[in-house]
Amino acid sequence: MTTNNLVADPGSVKEIAHAVQGRWIDPVGLLETSLQRIDAVEKKVQGWCLLDRDRALEQAETLRREAAAGRLGGPLHGIPVAVKDVLDVAGLATRAGSATRATIAPSTIDAHVVARLRIAGAIILGKAHTTEFAYFDGPPPTRNPHNLAHTPGGSSAGPAALVAAGMVPLSLGTQTAGSVSRPAAYCGVAAFKPSTRAWSSFGLVPFAPSFDTVGVFGHRVSDAVAAAQVLIPRFLHHRPAPTSGLTIGFIDDPITAIASPAVAATLRNAADALAGSGIRVERLTSPVPFADVVGWHKTMIEYEVARAHPGLERNFEVSVGLRDAIARGRSIDDLAYRDACLALDAAADRFWAATARVDALIFPAAPDVAPAGMKTGDPRFVVPFTAFGGPIVSIPVGFGAGGLPLGLMLIGAPGSDAALAAIAGDVAKIIELPR
Repeated sequence: MTTNNLVADPGSVKEIAHAVQGRWIDPVGLLETSLQRIDAVEKKVQGWCLLDRDRALEQAETLRREAAAGRLGGPLHGIPVAVKDVLDVAGLATRAGSATRATIAPSTIDAHVVARLRIAGAIILGKAHTTEFAYFDGPPPTRNPHNLAHTPGGSSAGPAALVAAGMVPLSLGTQTAGSVSRPAAYCGVAAFKPSTRAWSSFGLVPFAPSFDTVGVFGHRVSDAVAAAQVLIPRFLHHRPAPTSGLTIGFIDDPITAIASPAVAATLRNAADALAGSGIRVERLTSPVPFADVVGWHKTMIEYEVARAHPGLERNFEVSVGLRDAIARGRSIDDLAYRDACLALDAAADRFWAATARVDALIFPAAPDVAPAGMKTGDPRFVVPFTAFGGPIVSIPVGFGAGGLPLGLMLIGAPGSDAALAAIAGDVAKIIELPR
């Protein structure tokens, strides 16, 4: 059953910021709106694992006084934010979706990205559910607001679902394989995943540190970009966006043979709409089979998780899938790991050299809509771009079977974060679903 009453727009970040600046709304009122929405829908969506109402209200009161005095902390002043429960928030336990951390003490400090959001004026409302240690197994209770019988994706299940259900305008997730881009597509929201590891991982429970990357969800592309602009480090602002004559590439690879007809249609429609708006569209063939990239990526993440969490494969509180992945990782020797690293580096160099003439790329985020059940979905369309290391903006573009959302990824070369944020604004005006 489609549950459209569980899907809502939590409000435009830019419009909220403007209203706070003009004193037409205050941070306490904003937070109370979020809390009312949470009370209305959270029992069904189940996106929160820790809701910090009292301290959030204290934050809101402080921010209200500051706004009344004309002191705005930053562009996110008073905006409630949810944080995936693999990132530390001072005063809250970081359980990473695992029974093995059920009794862990509350964190004493914020993760770096959380601290940056506070500096920008955001209210940290609580922790959102994740799969166990941000692996694709061990799913949390979170449901897709578009249809409670379907997965919201993983591992950032909670952060994506909370934004889709209108409980918060923004949330933080993480991506090691496809865990920001895929949940965004499944839940019909936008997201910004920066260049791999571009945002500090201080305060993040590791899974595979070579790829673990914090990203942000928003209802619309402009929301995700507004938050990303707070978090993009200064050294990534050096590459300017093209001022005219955008060229967007659509990548061909054998892996797209598994795409559903609805996904294929979204690609055609996006290409036609962009071309019709005067943007140059090119079709490009990947010089590296994406299936090979997925294999190298798997070798690397399993080698790394086995060393990040030694002994968990013998802990029967841990999901079978994660125990098996750690066991496989322990059997991968140093030479095989180095070979995978070298192969992936060479593949990334070839890929970005072959696509250098375009300003950004478009590729589907998943082969189809969110599957029924709680399995987190197929990451194979996202993994190559995570592995290649560039920023990704997720754009909600349509609906497929059962009225479930479909999304496309807008992808830039590594280090092009600020430029891609600007390009995303132009592209979203043409292909994003009305928000």
